[in-house]
Amino acid sequence: MSAGLDTSVTLRLLTGVPTEQATAAREFVAASPSPVVISDLVIAETYFALRHHYEVPHADAVRTLLALVSDSHFRTTGAARAVLADASTRSVAKSQPGFIDRLIHADYDRDTLRVVTFDRALGKLEGAQVLA
Repeated sequence: MSAGLDTSVTLRLLTGVPTEQATAAREFVAASPSPVVISDLVIAETYFALRHHYEVPHADAVRTLLALVSDSHFRTTGAARAVLADASTRSVAKSQPGFIDRLIHADYDRDTLRVVTFDRALGKLEGAQVLA
């Protein structure tokens, strides 16, 4: 049986602190008989924590998360890997909408739903609807 990681475990894997928890997280992943799962919500929370609590620059946060979800020990539940790959090829930090909005859009798009928003930047994405 596979397992899904929460944000605290994912952050320990990426930051290495606190050391004891990071070691436990790495050992858990290494011992898992199948890839562990990281949800899009955990990816979004981890990105936010890296940016705002650990002060990691956008490009480094995206690159680090993409490397994590590209590792064969992990799989994602939704669109995060594709959105991270796209974000790593262009400057999403300076473009609007940003990474989290693009992740929301991709998640809905995967289920053929449109995003309904008041956010004009998010409304630029294909299929999004801006309410007046």
